[in-house]
Formats: sequence, C-alpha cells, structure tokens
Amino acid sequence: MIHDIKSLLDSLISNQTDWKLQLLNNWPKIMGNLSSKVSIEKITDDCLILSVVDSCWLQELYLMSTMLLKRINEKLDQPRIKQLRFKTAGVVRTKTKTTIATRTKRPASNRVLSSSEQHALSTVKDIELQKALKDFLNRCDQENE
Repeated sequence: MIHDIKSLLDSLISNQTDWKLQLLNNWPKIMGNLSSKVSIEKITDDCLILSVVDSCWLQELYLMSTMLLKRINEKLDQPRIKQLRFKTAGVVRTKTKTTIATRTKRPASNRVLSSSEQHALSTVKDIELQKALKDFLNRCDQENE
C-alpha cells in the first residue's frame, strides 16, 4: 500500500505537538515584516521563547508582548501560549559569580592619563578605588583598540 509522506507524518505526530507545528509553519504570517527580526527559539507547554536580532528589537517586542501574545493565540486552534520570553540571538546567559580576585588580569596599558582624568582620580580618596578606576579605564581603552 502506498501512502504519501504527509499522511504518514500526520499519523506519527501526536495532536499535542500538532499546534506547535502549526505555530512554526505560520510564524512568518504571524510576525509579518518582523519575522526577519525575531524567531522561535523554544516552545514549551505555555511559554514561547523568542530569539531577537538585537537588544533594541528585544525592547520593542517586549513592549508589544501583550499584542503579540494575542496575535499568536489567535492563529492557534485555542489560546495555548500564556507567556512570551525574549533573548538576544547568539547570547547565552549563564549564572556565574565573578569577583575581582578571580578575573583574569590583562597587562597594564602604558596610556598616559589626561589632566582632566588625573584631576578626577585625585578627588577619589580611597587608593584602592582610584587604582580600580584607572585599571577600568585602561581595560576600556584595550577593548576599543
């Protein structure tokens, strides 16, 4: 007996995941022009994690999340998504504790401070804070190179 692939896939996929496939297939229609800026990262039972191209779009979409949630649920057979979460594409967040002592130290820069920078540092009474601020300025310069 010959069966087409679609009917075989339909029989293999449970109804529980059917709405998820429907959401994935309709995503470009749901998001319209924004589909190039945001994509589905993960679908859970009632939460949708969306990957956004940059933090500016993340902020905009977060502010529009109520409207997006309504639009997404309208395209499904019943309201299934209760929460939207956003993350910047390519950014992996991990929970780590970093202390000053455990940071890797970079070689000190030979940069000479300007007179305004020297004056600003001289107003700081705490010597350790003064050194930390100077090191921070050097690190900023190194990262901008």
